[in-house]
Amino acid sequence: MLDHTLAVGVRSYVLQQHYTFEHDLGLWAFGALQVLKDRRSGALKTCKAAAKGRLPEPRAAGERLRKLAEIQHPMLSHVTDVKEDADYFFIISARAGGGDVGDWLERLAAHEEVVEEETCASYVAQVLAALVHCHSCGAYHHELRPGSVFLTSRQPDARVLLSDVGVLDALEGGSKNGAEADLQGVGLLALALLLGLTPSQAEDVERHLDDPDLWTPRSQEAFDFVKLLLVEDVPCTAALALQHPWLRNILLRPGLASAGLAREDALSRLTCYLLVLLLIPVEMAHRDLETRMERLLADFQRMDEDGDGLLSTRLALRLLALRGVRNGEVAVAVADARGCGVLDFSAMAAAALMADLLPEGGAARVDDILACLQKLFFEAYATDDDGAVAERSHVAEKVSNSVGNLLRRHGDVSFNEILLAFDEEIDQENLATRLTEASGRGTRLALFESGFLAKEEPGSWFTNLFRTCVQPPQRREIVRC
Repeated sequence: MLDHTLAVGVRSYVLQQHYTFEHDLGLWAFGALQVLKDRRSGALKTCKAAAKGRLPEPRAAGERLRKLAEIQHPMLSHVTDVKEDADYFFIISARAGGGDVGDWLERLAAHEEVVEEETCASYVAQVLAALVHCHSCGAYHHELRPGSVFLTSRQPDARVLLSDVGVLDALEGGSKNGAEADLQGVGLLALALLLGLTPSQAEDVERHLDDPDLWTPRSQEAFDFVKLLLVEDVPCTAALALQHPWLRNILLRPGLASAGLAREDALSRLTCYLLVLLLIPVEMAHRDLETRMERLLADFQRMDEDGDGLLSTRLALRLLALRGVRNGEVAVAVADARGCGVLDFSAMAAAALMADLLPEGGAARVDDILACLQKLFFEAYATDDDGAVAERSHVAEKVSNSVGNLLRRHGDVSFNEILLAFDEEIDQENLATRLTEASGRGTRLALFESGFLAKEEPGSWFTNLFRTCVQPPQRREIVRC
């Protein structure tokens, strides 16, 4: 039966026009699973052949499958092509060179090896970032398992590619909100990665969470994260999970060659973000745009359908476009300092004003944006004749208006904490330096100050919101493989 099913797929004239058969991977829920090579590029592809006879509405399924190609993300193995003949749909996606995490976990468990915790956190954060984008598009996985997560290579810095998001809904129709099931899958993935379990072993959640000895090599934040997704009866979303203390210091902007460059880039974006936050109260008051801020808040809350106080960058860009804002992509990319694809209201407000302040078609590099914002800061706050020095007390007074209060209440911004970065005198030499050292302190985007990978004890708005009721094991040294 297996050979016959594969043969039917491979012999399809439609498929052979574009691809050559490499090898089969067995069967999946709707038909054959195989590896193909693109005749033009030579790139390997994964092909799922879904039998039309097993689908309730084949024509509608074909339309839905083709729409999946529109959902693209750096951490997503998205559908690149859909072919069909009389009997099958052929769902084509990129083939990752590092194989899937399920097979990798099987090999690690066989050798009793474990993964460095920072790598575990990075992989989980990347999966969540992909889910944030997909969920904002109304696409869910429903059956997320380690075998659904692929790696771009077998190197330690491999990028994660989540596969098959939306495929089940496209084939069966009648989509239901699968966010809860997807987060359950993320929790099982994290459990397996952290404890070196096979995917089947990770299914026994209660046993692995009730044994403190299993968790002694791992951080308390990791334990709390897994328990939140698999045990706690607390509403959570992919965007909110990305803010957890275990992941808050994981940087996800692809294309940067090293962790050092990623950190430097994130701090530069955070510095721009803090500068814009300090400018919002005076710029909005000066332009008589307080009502506009209130409308922005109303639009933000309207688009935040799951009520977690966060928007994907996709929805943030859509909101800005609806408001006629230019430079939206550049501004949102700066406000999303971690590169995780999520903005809270204060980051949304910063992106909106930043887009207005930047010249159209102008600065796109972070350094150029920072220079532009520094100039605007001293134009707004300078207290000397040369316009080169501002007093901290003067800035504190100016941000204490109705617009600033709006950011405090709805954006969780503490201007007092931001201004603690400075002595009384703020000049052109210490403005950016001190804000960079602050690492986003005074906002929800604060990096490196608390949580996993930080020097200080964890403690944030998130941990205050999601308190755990079970005492986790004591923290010990991280195991490295």
